[in-house]
Amino acid sequence: MVIGFDTTVFPKLDYKTPENFWKTIEYLEEFFSIHNDSLTDVIASAQAMKRCFDEFDPFIQHYTSRVCPYCGTVCCANKFGFPEFADIISFLALGLQVPDYDLDVDEDAICQFIGEKGCILPRLQRPYRCTWYFCDPLMAQIDIGPIKHYRQFIQGVQDLSRTRGDVMRAFLPVWEKLGKDIITT
Repeated sequence: MVIGFDTTVFPKLDYKTPENFWKTIEYLEEFFSIHNDSLTDVIASAQAMKRCFDEFDPFIQHYTSRVCPYCGTVCCANKFGFPEFADIISFLALGLQVPDYDLDVDEDAICQFIGEKGCILPRLQRPYRCTWYFCDPLMAQIDIGPIKHYRQFIQGVQDLSRTRGDVMRAFLPVWEKLGKDIITT
């Protein structure tokens, strides 16, 4: 059973050169607009991924609200909050706006999207790595909770990975046929 997807087949986004970063975002937005008819499977897969996020989010929010406010070392840094190419694909497939990233921030500083109560971005608009990163204190809380919660956690992570992989597997052939050669890595 295939669960995830190797996103390294896509170009890397260039955070060090904001002009290149935003140029790539604009290109992908245009790609989705022009080739919308060819992206129906991508969009359908993205809706399945959204349902998984919607089911998993309350579970993660419950545990992060118990752990994150008391953490002495905030693990959400700007360098982890920048999206990868596959994140942009997911955002656009869901019809979401790409967040207005400030690329001139200190990479090692606390993420620009951290507010008083955690991330201000909806889970669907966060880079995927932000959703599946589970620090040791968070995992400890899940581990000591009811076994039912641990099973729910494992199922949620697998469902997210599978459905995100489905989005990327649906996008790749369209990308290879219609757009891959325009953006260089």
